[in-house]
Amino acid sequence: MIDPSKPFDLIYSVTPNYIEYRLDQFVKAMVPSMSRTRIQKHIKDKRVSVNGEPRAANWRVRLEDRVVLHCIEPEEDVVEAAKQIPINTIYEDDEIIAINKQPGLVVHPVGIHRYKTLLNALYWKYKDIIPDDQEISLGNRLDQFTSGVILAAKNAESKRVLQDQFENRKTEKMYNALCEGIVKEDYIEIDAPIGQAEGDNRTSMAVRFDDEGKPSQTVCKVLERFAPQDNGETEDSGYTLVRLEPHTGRQHQLRVHMAHIGHPLVCDDRYGTPKPLRVESNNEDKGYAEVARYALHACELTFSHPNGEKMTVTAPLAVDIESVIKALRAGGKRERIDTGSDRIFMNYEDLPSDGD
Repeated sequence: MIDPSKPFDLIYSVTPNYIEYRLDQFVKAMVPSMSRTRIQKHIKDKRVSVNGEPRAANWRVRLEDRVVLHCIEPEEDVVEAAKQIPINTIYEDDEIIAINKQPGLVVHPVGIHRYKTLLNALYWKYKDIIPDDQEISLGNRLDQFTSGVILAAKNAESKRVLQDQFENRKTEKMYNALCEGIVKEDYIEIDAPIGQAEGDNRTSMAVRFDDEGKPSQTVCKVLERFAPQDNGETEDSGYTLVRLEPHTGRQHQLRVHMAHIGHPLVCDDRYGTPKPLRVESNNEDKGYAEVARYALHACELTFSHPNGEKMTVTAPLAVDIESVIKALRAGGKRERIDTGSDRIFMNYEDLPSDGD
């Protein structure tokens, strides 16, 4: 198996559009997600070379220069941490694995998340079991803070079968979400095109009824309502547990659509309020339950197994959402926690595990 976190060099050839660029400017153009400060540090540490030689930040690149950003080996404690990531397996056979991903865990190495991801954990679990000429690959993806069903393939043919289904919308996905306010209709068909938010840094999406919006449909069904408490709370202070079925696959679709109808997900740091929801409970350790990430869980996935059989896998609710729902049902006192930030910095280690 191939280690997904194995360091690799980033290699670029200078094209006519970049002749006479400063070296730091050229690297920034090639890797726009990397900050100028980090690029300057890499150059100072001699991790950037031009035709095999380290160069200063103000070095001017020439046509067809070979610019290499040299990656470094991870520290041993980082590798050991990846080996300890728990994997909650729902289903497994010789072809596929279905996993209930915990919230806060990135699914595959990307950017600064290179070693402590779900794919890293799968590598260390199966490296001595799966033949060297095979590798585990993910059939679908979930955002870092979304919990729930992830499918993984154990060989190239299973990977091809799964990826064909996801790319061609042949699967059926269901999500549970806890949203703000009382959703009055039991059933809503949300048909609102989604595109990149105007004036944003390419990471936020929005409902757009112009040429930039792409067709997007979501079905929302109410599962349970938690009315405002008799302590002066308004209707906006209530909560609703919903089942969401996306009929398209736009980025952040469920979060954008729920915010669009006035019911953003609880603790949505991008499309709602980042304040965690804390509810008084009979938890002996803390005395409360809390959701500190957007409350979205991929609960069910229907697909065709590589052997042709249609199957459905379900993932029990993540502990944080489930505990808050139980506390809401019990009528526990609610409060929103001000963390002093408008971002979520939580990692999966910060959340209760299924064994807690």
